[in-house]
Amino acid sequence: MKKVPTGIDDFKTIIERNYLYIDKTLLIKDIIDDFDKPLCIIRPRRFCKSVNMSMLDYYFNLEYKDNNLFKGLKIMKCGDTYLSEMNRYPVILISFKELKKNNYSSFIDRYKTLMADLYLKYKFVLENPDVDKEFYNRIIKKQEESELTNALSYLVKYLRKYYNKQVIVLLDEYDVPIIGGYLNGYYKEVLDFVKEIFASTFKNNINLKKGVVTGVFRVAIEELETGANNFNVYNITDNEYSNYYGFTEEEIKEVLKEYGLSDKINEVKKWYDGYLFGNTTIYNPISILNYLIKQRFETYWVNTGGVDLLKNLIFDLRDNSMILDEFHRLLENGVIERVSLDLHMNLTSLKGDRNTIWTLFMLTGYLTPLGEITNLENVTLKIPNLEVKKSLENIASSWFKKTILTKYNFIEYLINNRMDMFISNFEKYILETFSYYDVPSNDDGERFYHAYVLGLLTSGNEYFEIKSNRESGYGRYDLMLKPVNNDIKYAYIIEVKLANNDNFDEIIEKGFKQIDENKYENEIQEYNVIKMVIAFNGKKVKIETR
Repeated sequence: MKKVPTGIDDFKTIIERNYLYIDKTLLIKDIIDDFDKPLCIIRPRRFCKSVNMSMLDYYFNLEYKDNNLFKGLKIMKCGDTYLSEMNRYPVILISFKELKKNNYSSFIDRYKTLMADLYLKYKFVLENPDVDKEFYNRIIKKQEESELTNALSYLVKYLRKYYNKQVIVLLDEYDVPIIGGYLNGYYKEVLDFVKEIFASTFKNNINLKKGVVTGVFRVAIEELETGANNFNVYNITDNEYSNYYGFTEEEIKEVLKEYGLSDKINEVKKWYDGYLFGNTTIYNPISILNYLIKQRFETYWVNTGGVDLLKNLIFDLRDNSMILDEFHRLLENGVIERVSLDLHMNLTSLKGDRNTIWTLFMLTGYLTPLGEITNLENVTLKIPNLEVKKSLENIASSWFKKTILTKYNFIEYLINNRMDMFISNFEKYILETFSYYDVPSNDDGERFYHAYVLGLLTSGNEYFEIKSNRESGYGRYDLMLKPVNNDIKYAYIIEVKLANNDNFDEIIEKGFKQIDENKYENEIQEYNVIKMVIAFNGKKVKIETR
């Protein structure tokens, strides 16, 4: 069996060392067919973007003329129209993945280093008398300031003059500095900087044969539109290029057969399948490769980083009752319905609009369309697989675990039926935290409180199966906590109510009557069932148990 290339993005290394390679070389054919305009391909992180960029470099780059890397691969059977483009052009391969910095000054310093390294690599172009040698040397010495955003486009021009051939630019992870700026408070500055790079390099550049750009967030390319509005952008909702990033069903079956794991196909599918790119079913590539090595079902992709934006977004939304409620329903039911995909979003709109938020979850690989999309205005999104579900649960509960469990021990009190301590600490926590919120007093109030309590208790999902708004007996309870193992003897039915004019006693009695009349406890009769009503009025709360 071939070795598995985890952590290796260099196409040449994979081929020459005989690592496992799932042939994606027909991507080259499709890009040649799409040569007219710069191209942007949006895919989640760790879905083969960098390997494919490396493959394109080795195919088109005249520096690698007469290489045998593509012998026996699919592109070699496509005919002279495509083979004639092999090793024909000067190619600049560049990645912005190291440009996520804590401040704008550090970003500029790192970009100077990136350009200096590129200019050193192509220093031979100084042989051409038309090259501005003073500018070139300022870039190498990291002294250029005024025209730093033009450095990439000038290098394209210098290579065109040297070789008398148009240049191909392959830019990987273009959105990393923009996301870094958004997360670290210098968003406008970095956005303006990258806009200028895109405008000078990709817009109406006669020296450019083709630009290929990849990233995770289409959000960034839309914000760069005024700088480079001539891109063909292919998202995960498009059929174009849908089978080149990640592994298809057929490819997975062949790989599992090669490694003697054909009998594991159903479990592999449950853990790592479920993505829908265009109309193509896709398996998570990094998770598959790790599984082939360890042959254990674990969370691999979700532990590879790159989720800062998503985590920040989830934490920022913890006081948004509608989104918080939808998020917990997502964790429980696995789907979000009636989403209007916002494929032209911008980062500044992330914190409010539900359609923008769920679109972002889709672009990052944490949600995927339930079926092929025919109408962007009414899309059902689903959690693609078990690996992602576990990741979302961990992200959702991590804030509560860090800021609540260490101080209030709510779940410990529930495990041991310490209702006195639970009630006392819950009331203290509400008084402390609600001072930071504008607590709704309108018809959305009950939903707000329900979502807040649900989010609070989600931190105990390793001890209790937590259900929300489920059918039981003759009605729907608000919350049910059912032990996940036999060591825990207590189960809980919780009703969350909104009190008016301090009529707590009346509302609490109404809650218990609802529990009793609808026989909510039928589902958990084998446990010691604790009935709990939590009544809120603004920042006041009263809890009773029976």
